[in-house]
Amino acid sequence: MAFSQNPDYYQNLDLENYRLEKSFNDTLDFNKLDLSRLNAILCIATNEIRVKHKLPALEYSPELEKAAVMHSRDMVVHNFFSHTNPVNDKRKTPNDRAGLTGITNPFLAENIAEDFGLQYESGRDVYVISEGNFSYRPEGKLIQHRTYLSLAESLMERWMSSSEHRKNILSPHALQIGCGTYFFIDSEFNGMPTFMATQNFQWYEKVKLLQQ
Repeated sequence: MAFSQNPDYYQNLDLENYRLEKSFNDTLDFNKLDLSRLNAILCIATNEIRVKHKLPALEYSPELEKAAVMHSRDMVVHNFFSHTNPVNDKRKTPNDRAGLTGITNPFLAENIAEDFGLQYESGRDVYVISEGNFSYRPEGKLIQHRTYLSLAESLMERWMSSSEHRKNILSPHALQIGCGTYFFIDSEFNGMPTFMATQNFQWYEKVKLLQQ
């Protein structure tokens, strides 16, 4: 799994222009995904919300991103949805996972969520046209793929609609952020293309690394 393939996502984009970034508005191609792009949008979108609430933007941390990707992948591969990893004691807690990336002072808060790669309205009845292809009518138009930006916005809406997740996003204690996603085909939902997402926030003091 690659991390932050394009650091310019963090260096050259800001809250004023990131929605205009062409690649962020690309339609998701499930056979060729750039998850580092989605991770970056989640970080920037989080800062957009914080600034609207008169809170400082968070600094991006690649180590927090690595820990977030690690947990998103583990939740999919080992079929659990929890902040606690039940199958690997070395990755049990958010702080444990951060430590594995070289962070020596982890004070993590964590958000997790699952969302669809299609513009599917959760809970609405659908017809399965073929595996991974759905329609709201028996012979209707296929439900379209999301864009990177619209998927990130949907994930942010889920988190902001939950009081505990919202508290983490708007915490005055947070200083740094890293987001990590993982893609999978949900065999229990007729092949629905699905994303697992994790947000990691470093609280109280900035990340310190082993080599520092």
